[in-house]
Amino acid sequence: MTLKEFLQDKTLTAVELIDFDYNQIINVYVDAACYGLAIDTSNIPAGTPLTYTVDFTLDEDILSVSDFSININDVEMLGM
Repeated sequence: MTLKEFLQDKTLTAVELIDFDYNQIINVYVDAACYGLAIDTSNIPAGTPLTYTVDFTLDEDILSVSDFSININDVEMLGM
């Protein structure tokens, strides 16, 4: 299931990302629940901090945080 399909009848409230050199959105929040994205994190060292933020934009199919974006049609939900 893509992130777009998952969010079809839900409201995205926050995202969690790995920033610095990696620029990856790794989790999304709907209300108080956290959902993982199927993102390859094999090149990210263990212990790399995550940043929780509500400062994002969702414009049609593009989810943007800071200076990077993802197309929500291209991202799969983890385990769905």
